[in-house]
Amino acid sequence: MTMAKRVLLTGASTGIGNATLGMLVADGHEVTTLDVKDAPTGSARHVHCDLSDPASVDAAAGQLSGPFDALLNVAGVAGSMGAELVLRVNVYGLRHLTESLLAAGKVADGGSIVNIASLAGMAWERHRDRIAALDEAPDFTTGIEVARAYDKDGPAAYVLSKEWVVAYSQRLAGRLVRQGIRVNSVSPGPVLTPLFPYFEADTGAEQMAWLNEQVGRPAQPADEAEVVTWLAVGRSGWVNGVDLPVDGGLSAGMRNGWADTKSSPASLARRAAR
Repeated sequence: MTMAKRVLLTGASTGIGNATLGMLVADGHEVTTLDVKDAPTGSARHVHCDLSDPASVDAAAGQLSGPFDALLNVAGVAGSMGAELVLRVNVYGLRHLTESLLAAGKVADGGSIVNIASLAGMAWERHRDRIAALDEAPDFTTGIEVARAYDKDGPAAYVLSKEWVVAYSQRLAGRLVRQGIRVNSVSPGPVLTPLFPYFEADTGAEQMAWLNEQVGRPAQPADEAEVVTWLAVGRSGWVNGVDLPVDGGLSAGMRNGWADTKSSPASLARRAAR
C-alpha cells in the first residue's frame, strides 16, 4: 500500500485538477488546493490564489506549510482569454509559485512536480528562441511587462506558453535531480473540461471535430488525472524530465501519418487562402 502523501494542487476546482483531487483523496492522500475559485470538495485545506497576480501568489505561498511530497501545477487559461492573461497565468504565475516554494524548502527532497502542458506545445524544440525571450524576464513584475508587450493574439500566446512549460519542466528536472525531485509535464490533447468551448473557439469547431475523430473521442478529465496522479504519487520513481503526451495517440498519428494533417480543415483552409 502506498503511504499517504502531502500534495499541493492548483486548479483543483474544475476539470483535470478536480479529477486529480478526487483520485488523490480516494487513495488517502492529503491535498491542499490553490485556486482563484472556491474550495473544492475533498481538499484538506484551500488557499485562495490568483496566479495572474504576483501579490496573490506571494500571499498564498506564505500561508503554506511544507514540505509537500508533490506539487501539481494544473491551473491554466485558454488563448481566447487574451494573450496577457495567458502569459501571466500559464508562464509567470506557474514559475513564480514553483520557484517560491522551492526557495522556501516547501517541496520535499525526493518529491515530484507535475506541470500541465499541451499537445499545442509539441514543437517547442523548434522555438527555443521565443521560449528564451520569456525567460529573460527574471521576475513576475518584468514578466508582466513582457506579457503586455506580446504582439501576437491569444491562441498564439497559448501555444507559446505551453512550449515554455515543456522546456521549463525539463530544465527544472536538471536543476533538481540531485535533490531527487522529479519534474515532468503532461501534454493533453482536447479534453472535455469547462475550458473546452474556449479551445474550440481558438481552434475552430471543424478542426476540433477532426482532431477528435482521429482517436475516436476527446479525453475526459479522468484520462489525464490518472497520469498526473501516477507521476505525482505512483510507481514512477525513475520517470524524470519527460513530457508525456496523454492524447489517445493523436500526436503519434500526426508524427507518423495515420492522422493525415494535410486533410485537416485547418490545412485545407490554409492552402485555399494561398
